[in-house]
Amino acid sequence: MAGIASLTAANPSLAATQIFYSDFESVSGGPGPGTFTTVAAADGWTGSPNIELQNNVAGAPAATGGAVFVELDTSGNSMMSRTIVAAGTYDLSFLYSARPNVAAGSNGISVLLNGVLLTPPGNLDLGGGSTTAWAQYSARFTATAGSTLTFAATGASDSLGGYVDNIGLSAVPEPSTWALMILGFGAMGGAMRRRRTAEPATA
Repeated sequence: MAGIASLTAANPSLAATQIFYSDFESVSGGPGPGTFTTVAAADGWTGSPNIELQNNVAGAPAATGGAVFVELDTSGNSMMSRTIVAAGTYDLSFLYSARPNVAAGSNGISVLLNGVLLTPPGNLDLGGGSTTAWAQYSARFTATAGSTLTFAATGASDSLGGYVDNIGLSAVPEPSTWALMILGFGAMGGAMRRRRTAEPATA
């Protein structure tokens, strides 16, 4: 079992399969440095009515390793959604920051599955400081085929909203999958032991 555990730790892909990762860095029609723009869709997400992308605007640098991020309060509160094709259990992770120099009550972001709030993370609504303060949030949930995952602005509809970035979704293996993997590793270990036993000793 120790061998199985170490093999799993060395290969994170055995624990989860990434479905998508959205960092918004390569969106067609995206903003240039120090600017922002709105698009109908970005990295597999569809906006309602649109998605605002910002590129390291003043006081609001993006998360480490990138330049572009999402604001979900364009000319008013907006949302973005995408479809989860297959049924299963999923791990969601993303970064959130309040908009700099904007008080709580205007920075609200909620994550919903089929219109129902995911808790955690619940409704995020922090007061902004002098610059962005990115923090990672996560959730595990079970979805049916064709479920809709949504990020929505929930604060004051005033064109000044919270930010999100680096959204990742991974599928969690079902218990039956783990059982088959363990059986497979056990069979491999047994075959290797038999092979060593059968090898003739050398001088």
